[in-house]
Amino acid sequence: MKLFFLLLSALSLIQVKSQNILVSGGNIFEGEPYLVVDPQNEQHLVAAWMGFQFNQKIVIKSVVSLDGGSTWSAPVWQAHQQAGNSSADVSLGFDLNGNLFMAYIDYDNVSFTNGAVICRKSTDGGLNWGPAVVARTIASCPNKLCIDRPWIAVDPLTGSVVITSTNAKQPTLVQAPYHPYMAISSDGGASFSLQELDAAPFLAGNAITQPMPSPAFANDGTFMALYPSYDPSQSILPRIVEVNKAAPASFYTYQSAFQGLGFGTSNDTLKSGPHLALNPNNSSRGTYFFITEVFGDPDIAFIEKNGSNWSVPSRVNNDPQGNGVVQDLIWADYDTDGDLAVCWRDRRNGSPATYSSASQIFCRIQSNQAWGAEFTISPIVEHDSILLENGNDFLNVQFQNNQLYTLWGDVRSGSLKIYLNKYNQNDSSNIVQQIPTSLPFYPNPSMGIFEVPTMYFGQPYTLKNQKGKVVLKGTLEHQLDLSPFSAGTYFLSVEPQEFKLLKN
Repeated sequence: MKLFFLLLSALSLIQVKSQNILVSGGNIFEGEPYLVVDPQNEQHLVAAWMGFQFNQKIVIKSVVSLDGGSTWSAPVWQAHQQAGNSSADVSLGFDLNGNLFMAYIDYDNVSFTNGAVICRKSTDGGLNWGPAVVARTIASCPNKLCIDRPWIAVDPLTGSVVITSTNAKQPTLVQAPYHPYMAISSDGGASFSLQELDAAPFLAGNAITQPMPSPAFANDGTFMALYPSYDPSQSILPRIVEVNKAAPASFYTYQSAFQGLGFGTSNDTLKSGPHLALNPNNSSRGTYFFITEVFGDPDIAFIEKNGSNWSVPSRVNNDPQGNGVVQDLIWADYDTDGDLAVCWRDRRNGSPATYSSASQIFCRIQSNQAWGAEFTISPIVEHDSILLENGNDFLNVQFQNNQLYTLWGDVRSGSLKIYLNKYNQNDSSNIVQQIPTSLPFYPNPSMGIFEVPTMYFGQPYTLKNQKGKVVLKGTLEHQLDLSPFSAGTYFLSVEPQEFKLLKN
């Protein structure tokens, strides 16, 4: 679901190129990617995204790399809770025991007759996923549709799982007051308790229709989230509110991280969701990134907490102020040594200076609290109208042991696909690998029937057994039937490729 972060009062607006790795191989749509790195094994990466699946609406797909992104497993996809549903907004989180959790929306995206935030757990690092657990449904919040943008955060200390969410952008269905929401599991994702994250005198209020929270945990178990608030009875100015819980047994505390104008944008096409990054080894240091227009055009800005207080907003991108260039699509992460990386989509090298301009991915790294120079990790990519649609709402950054991983979608190939960049902070080198987003023949393994992707319809094929004997040949249609053959491994040749099929 598309989320726009706007702070509105009742009267006025509050106002080095590298080669990239193609992660997705779908021909139709692959969007909203999310990446996570195993904290116990930096070579273990898991990527997930919204993708096309034959005879389905959009589903959530995921792949695993055990060699730092050089090679990837075949994608697996998650079945819908009800026929006709669609999925969106996936996020991932590891605990320190190697368990991996996934959160996403599964919902009727036409009439909103049903919808839920789903949590799944993987005990083998993302190769297989456990059953769907409903973390929150639209029935838990009548007239609120409180399942949009479910961000997941996992407590490294206890393994508790927190999934935050916000109201959907459906003004005819959602009624004020609006809230940030939280679902909490203390039993490894098996069940969830529900609560609203805001509290008086820090209620989100009636003016901000989607007060999206951005959550994070530090390694000492400290939980922090930031969300927007505007209620004149609480404050005459809009606020960004910090909610903090220092340890599992403590209570939530609230304070204003910032109060005043300057958050959000009047450009409704921008992917403007904010993001909180929390230092894993210093819970009193965090940075909140957002889009602002106070410097003359949509820029990437941040406020920074160092101790108990937050700084005033500062600008991240270094192009001339007020030059009309549009920046959006922010994400950031702290390394374990305290360095901070942020990446965004930048249009300064495109023309004209609008959202529809050509763009590339820029990044900056803050080391010892001093920002380094900007660097680019993608070529300039021409604009495409698909970027105006839902499903391209964010990129994702993971920063671990001086390796900066950035995952995003762009249209350089003619359709929206996902690219990964691996940047080494020590020597500024870039490594890019491909993440496959479509499984050529599925399910695999199968009891005998394999679905054939449309790209292979009408192509000649040859099927061989493990001994190399041709057991079947012909022209591919919607399905490939191996039911007459015994269980085992078969090799399907569709020039110029060969695929391994496992029949149970």
